[in-house]
Amino acid sequence: MSSEANRIVKVSVIQQGPATKDKEERIRELFKQVDEVAEKEHPDFLLASELSTTQYFPAGSFEPKYFSWAEPIPGPATERFGEKAKKYGICIILPMFEKSSIESVYYNSAAVIGPDGNIIVGMMPDGTKVLRYAKVHIPYTPSSANIITERFYFKEGPGFPVFDTPKAKIGILICFDRHYPESFRMLALQGAEIAFVPVASPTKFVFGSQSGASAKDMYTPELQTRALENCMWVCSANRVGLEEVHDQKTQFYGLSTIIHPSGKVVLQASSEQPEVISSEIDLEDNSRVRHSIALFKLRRPEVYELIDKPMS
Repeated sequence: MSSEANRIVKVSVIQQGPATKDKEERIRELFKQVDEVAEKEHPDFLLASELSTTQYFPAGSFEPKYFSWAEPIPGPATERFGEKAKKYGICIILPMFEKSSIESVYYNSAAVIGPDGNIIVGMMPDGTKVLRYAKVHIPYTPSSANIITERFYFKEGPGFPVFDTPKAKIGILICFDRHYPESFRMLALQGAEIAFVPVASPTKFVFGSQSGASAKDMYTPELQTRALENCMWVCSANRVGLEEVHDQKTQFYGLSTIIHPSGKVVLQASSEQPEVISSEIDLEDNSRVRHSIALFKLRRPEVYELIDKPMS
């Protein structure tokens, strides 16, 4: 990590539009975006959206053919984007469909590629080393509005690693993980300064009946709360636009955002179109917020324990 004297880093978030069924076309498009952002913004960190190299194929499909889109980590995708990271001296958080070394096991993952072009190894709470973050909470939402079939494709990840990059200690959470406060707290307790959250969240998804709040309604305030609860920067990248997979059309609502440790929205993208948001952020603001409201100092872990009973 960098010294305390140099705690300003720049983050760029790519809000990707809808993808076609041509995976190579999608990768070329992201390649072009990386070039444009790196040359214009010169970020330290660049984040793309969930499953950034493909369509969001778990939208209503149970198609084994999509398993052919998965790649190992390390593999062709991480090597190709590693060349970009090295060329520009940036850290790329690359969300992708991962084919694991275990037969018939696949993950919804994100690799952290360092400015030297190599994968940065993550450290789990028990000291286990990993080459990526694999999404821990895999949704299954058989609603009439938007059927999400991720559990057909992805195995649940093993836990929450942190990645010690040259500029900051970071963590990654993917889409549905954001609904669990424990996810962010696990990163914060391991010293993560930034939580990067790649997302592919549909506009029509509603919590409960049609009278409930939508995922779009809760997207920003939920992430603001997670930032404040943990006194850490939160940077999210959602997909935007109408994407058609199999026989289901899914509208994504964007609103990619960069949020201060106090919960303040620093920058936010629109809900209508692909775009890039970039901002310099001060990592010392994490400790400033913690000192000002003492959330971490006044925690009482000894009274938080209970028997965790599954809820229906």
